[in-house]
Amino acid sequence: MKRDENQKTDVDVKFRWLSSKETMRALKLSGCDLMHKRERGELKYRKQGNAYYYLIEE
Repeated sequence: MKRDENQKTDVDVKFRWLSSKETMRALKLSGCDLMHKRERGELKYRKQGNAYYYLIEE
């Protein structure tokens, strides 16, 4: 089976933890939209103290 050049495999995909501010900038979202996506389970996140960090695909 031939692999499409644009198709990503599990090995090709890299993730990075971004702060809320970095995530809003990267995804072009407002703080409110980011919160709603987090509450709906659309984004993987972790909370450290009062800060949220989001796992974003690069």
